[in-house]
Amino acid sequence: MTDRGWSTRDVDPVVVTGIGLVTPLGADRETTWRRLLAGERGVDWLPDASRAAFERVGFPRPWGGSAALTAGQILPGRDRSLSLARVATAEALADASFDPAESETGCVFGASKGGLSATAAWWEAVHHRQQSHDLPPFPDLWPSAAGVDLAEHWNLRGPLLTPVAACATGLAACLRGVNLLHEGACEVVLAGSVDAAVTPAVLASFRRLGVLAPPEPDPAAACRPFDRQRQGFAVGEGAACLVLERQSHALLRGARWYCAWEWGRLAADPTGLTQLAPDGAPLQRLIRDVLRGQRPDLLHLHGTGTHLNDAVESQAVAAVLGDALPKIPAVSVKGALGHLLGAAGSVELALAALSLRDQMAPPVANLVHADPACPLPWLPRTAERLPIERVLKLSLGFGGHLAAAVLSRCRGEGEREALIVDR
Repeated sequence: MTDRGWSTRDVDPVVVTGIGLVTPLGADRETTWRRLLAGERGVDWLPDASRAAFERVGFPRPWGGSAALTAGQILPGRDRSLSLARVATAEALADASFDPAESETGCVFGASKGGLSATAAWWEAVHHRQQSHDLPPFPDLWPSAAGVDLAEHWNLRGPLLTPVAACATGLAACLRGVNLLHEGACEVVLAGSVDAAVTPAVLASFRRLGVLAPPEPDPAAACRPFDRQRQGFAVGEGAACLVLERQSHALLRGARWYCAWEWGRLAADPTGLTQLAPDGAPLQRLIRDVLRGQRPDLLHLHGTGTHLNDAVESQAVAAVLGDALPKIPAVSVKGALGHLLGAAGSVELALAALSLRDQMAPPVANLVHADPACPLPWLPRTAERLPIERVLKLSLGFGGHLAAAVLSRCRGEGEREALIVDR
């Protein structure tokens, strides 16, 4: 598919009427948001029960960002990613006060890889020569598993798509969901993504690629976006679901909304597996295309904490915004959450929507000494209240996937009131 972007401000905007979140900071939207604004971090040493498998690939003390699910939220015998997706989607539907049976509902729910927790469990059983009837079914290993499960669970009748775009998967899924609404393919879309990949194979692979930050002495401080001492990211797990619909449809059913989808585009940077073009030219073109001459009030960047890509992303943004840049705060939440991989784009887009609702910029966790190579003059060290009308969100995926979107306040009868967060 060639994405040509969609403008919605001048006709019938696509609005976000529901948000569900599961992250290392909380198993729901408001807990995650409150703890993020308070400067808390969700990356830590993993429980001892998981050590044996990690030790075999050279991690005597593994670390990562585990999502805070309760025992009752975990689907027995299924891949962990399905539980995360179910919880996030249930919260989004409740938040939107929407029953999928009321309208033809589509589902665009991505994952950057198949069921890795199921795969890890299978390999553990093989290693110990066990035959277990508790291993997840084979379809749970497919990247489409979460979307298929959601469609079956809620008996969805609209289009079902399960995009894969590495770490840009979540934003790409939301963009495709907006496209479906513009095409008239359905009336409401459940859009989002999930990743549960804090597994031995993933950590070992990222360490080999040189992008995994060392955890010592404090794993919570491992990922340092835009900091001079950044060395890579920490891996986290999570999921987000956004309920998307036309504003006219939301008004008809008396729904309230967080924001409007103003514009979105996809692009590619074929420079290499893990790096961006040093001059940032492909990313600059994408940013210009999606901003269309407008100035954002908040930059919600990818910001993984890797040495080269943080600098290239920052410099690309600076090249496009020029003299306006000093007035615009730039944030990355990966220092607090870890890198949620396939879930990152949708989780971070949901957090951008919450920034619009509450007029708050979250802090950049673990930022101590800003790197001059990352020319972002305003990087909040603590949460800040400020007027925000428009947010630019960027997501970058290994292999060259680029995605960008602009969310804006959509004032009117259904606008959600700002939530005063007790920090």
